[in-house]
This record gives sequence, C-alpha cells and structure tokens, in this order.
Amino acid sequence: MIVLKDQKIARNPVARAVAAQQLKKRMVDHRIQLLMLDEGVDAKEHIMPISDSIFIMAYALQLDGKEDSTEHRKLRSAMLVLVDCSERRFIWHKADAITIDNAIDICVSNWTKVPSDTLQEAMNHILGTIQ
Repeated sequence: MIVLKDQKIARNPVARAVAAQQLKKRMVDHRIQLLMLDEGVDAKEHIMPISDSIFIMAYALQLDGKEDSTEHRKLRSAMLVLVDCSERRFIWHKADAITIDNAIDICVSNWTKVPSDTLQEAMNHILGTIQ
C-alpha cells in the first residue's frame, strides 16, 4: 500500500514534505511497472499498492469541495477501472494503463496541496481507522 502508516504525518508539514517525496518515488516505480505489464497478466501486486492512494485522494478532493474538478473526475474513472480490474481477478488490460497513470500523477501532484486536516480525514475514512 502506498500510503503512510503513521497518519500523523498529514499534520506535520516537514514530515509531509518528506513523505510526499517518498510517495512520489514509490508511485513512479509502480507507474513504470504498470505501463510495462503485458495484456492478460495478473496485476494484483501492482494494483493493490496504488489503490488506497487513489481512493484517499479522490475522497480528499471531494471533502475539499472539488468533486466537479477534472482531477476528481479522472480519479473517479481510475476508481472504476480499479474496481473493474478486481472483479476480473486482477487480469490486466493495457487499455487501463493511461487512466491509472493519470490518477497516479494526480495523487503525486496533489498530496501537498490538499489541506492536512482534509487529508487526515480522508485517510481515516478510506483506511477505516476513525478514532
């Protein structure tokens, strides 16, 4: 999973900047792996690590009142692709790569732009760790 295990990072600006760099590197690695997958292979090990990040960012943008933004619409499309992929037992379709790639880019570029409280709430909601 490419989200941070210590959710308190969302509130600390320095830790958040460091985490953003780590997130970017991991997302780029997964991005390359997804783009290189062959049609019909099992993509579970590549899909699962990025799915939480995509769902968290989509929810954070929604909480921030940006559900009509281009970024949110692209994330919703990626969420549908991820669900579809899971329903077909993670069999990869190369046609899904661009949608997932766009979503990864949105996650990376918006990680530090979303207010920390909003990001924290989105992480709690999606990961089910509401305290």
